[in-house]
Formats: sequence, structure tokens, C-alpha cells
Amino acid sequence: MPLDWTATEAAAMAVPCDAGAPRPDRTAPAGCERDSTISDTLQILADPWRFLVIREAFFGARRFGEFAAQLGIPRATLAKNLARLVDSGIFEERALAPGSSWKRYVLSERGLDLYEIFLGLMWYGDKWLCDGLPPVALFHLPSRSWFSPRIAWRHNRSPVDPRSVLFRIREGYWRPRQPPGARSRRLSRSAEPRGRRPCSVERTLSIVGDRWTFLILQEFFHGNKRFEDFTRNLGIASNILADRLNNLVAGGLIERAPEGGGYALTGKGLDIYGPMILMKSWGDRWCRGEGEITARFVARAGGTVTRAVVLVPGWDGPLRAREMRYLTSYGAPTP
Repeated sequence: MPLDWTATEAAAMAVPCDAGAPRPDRTAPAGCERDSTISDTLQILADPWRFLVIREAFFGARRFGEFAAQLGIPRATLAKNLARLVDSGIFEERALAPGSSWKRYVLSERGLDLYEIFLGLMWYGDKWLCDGLPPVALFHLPSRSWFSPRIAWRHNRSPVDPRSVLFRIREGYWRPRQPPGARSRRLSRSAEPRGRRPCSVERTLSIVGDRWTFLILQEFFHGNKRFEDFTRNLGIASNILADRLNNLVAGGLIERAPEGGGYALTGKGLDIYGPMILMKSWGDRWCRGEGEITARFVARAGGTVTRAVVLVPGWDGPLRAREMRYLTSYGAPTP
């Protein structure tokens, strides 16, 4: 079944969020939260260590010791996160050899499809958090070209911009608030690399890499900007909210609006929109059936239902992790 809804289905959804109209996606009814596929994705990737374990799989790690050596992660923490990723269908656990008790961890198709999210996080870190030469260069085998990833709308390949689309919701967009998940352990906020790989993905995660921060940023793109807006929609404790907002201010993604006007996204904060809606594209595909998706992006010009993708300039085919090679500025190229 195709991912996109038909024009008739899109037209039957709720009133679009135009600038002059009340936003039906802005304020959660009492006791409810967004039924968001970004949230679904974050339930799987809630711990930033999971992002980094998956990143190492894209760089070729398969065995427990390879993940541990590259990440410098405590073995118990690694074991817990690998188990969660297997349970979530991101990794498949296989015997290292027939009859062996030693295991290897291989990305499933569901896991391989996370690749665009990682390219989006890398693009963001290269742009905003990297001084000088980016640590990883990408080579695309089918087009035989080095490239920098570009996040675009699928329908016309234009750069993602929240102002170029309408956000439409349908009945069922709000769901009863779920109990809070297990607490995740944040990475250091210093943006210093963990282990042996100074990757821009990790620099990005040092600022935004926990579930609460992603959910707060999601609220900004739904038109919310005040402390009380976040508290109401997220059900977040005041001390946790204050901590995350202060971290985003310190990281330069938001700024305090004058005269008690809450907070506003900076240019650096607006750019996190691309990686976040790539999470929605993944969640729409892997966490829902077609009829269960409660929100879509619709192009202002033409009314086409669209989603975010990562493009290789000059290439019209799909982007596959298996068709990529890397050159790092801190070591030899990957095989």
C-alpha cells in the first residue's frame, strides 16, 4: 500500500494550520497527548546510546566487542541497549557461526531504514556544530559521487521549510496520555565525542539527544512557545522542563523572547526541523498501518501530500545504506 494519502483523503482532514486560523494541533485536550509518529520513533530511540549503537552498525560493527571498543560504553549499558534494539526489531541477533554461542547483531530492514535520520542528524551537526572540515565524507556508489546530504520534500525536491506545507490532522490525532517511559541517560552536553569517533551525529545528540528535548522542540513547530504550553501538552515536571529549556538556550537553538513572551526558535533551532520530520517519515512507515496515521504534510502549492526525504544531488533513485562508503578525517576509510 502506498504511503501517501489520496487528495480526497487529505482534503477530508481537519482545517489546515494557516497563520490566521486557530491551530487544531496546538493545544492538547485535558489528559491527552499527540498521537505522533515522531513520539513513536523516540520511544524506540529514547536513549541516546541507542542512536550511537545504531550509528556503529552503519559503520560496520557487528560483534559486541566492536560496539564496546568504538563507543567506550559500559558493557552492561551496551547489553541492555542491544537487547532493546533487538526487541524493537532494529537489530536481528544471529549466531556468529553455525552452532556458535557467540552472537552478531545485524540491522534489519527496519533498522536500515533509519539511515536517513542519521544523515539528517549528521547534516545538522556538520552545519552548526563542526569547526572546519566535517569528520565524515560520504560517497554514493550508484552515482559514483561524493556528496553532502540534503533534506527535501519528496513531491518537488525543494528544501524542507515548515512555511511551504500545511500540517493537517484527522480525528484521533490526540490520544490519552501514556505513562512516562523509563528514564534515559543523556550524553555529555560538552559535544565531546565518546569513544573513538568524533561524529557530527554525536555532537547533535549532545544538545537534543533525549526524548524530552525532542518533544519540547516538536511543540515549537506546533506553535507553542511558553513554559505553560509545554507543561500542559507534555505533562512534564517543571524542573525537567526548565533544565531542557536552559540547555536549548545554552546550545543556541532557542532564545528567550522579550517581555515575557516565552521562547523562540533561532535559525539554528529551525534547522532541527529537518531531522525531526525524517523521524516522522520513518515512524509513519514502521510504527503505523496506513489508516492509523493521524497527521500529514500537504504542500501549500498544489495540495500534494508529501514527506521528508534525504537526497543525493543529481540522483533520482532511492538512498540505501548498503550503497554508501565513508572517508573519515580521523582514520582510514571504512570498507
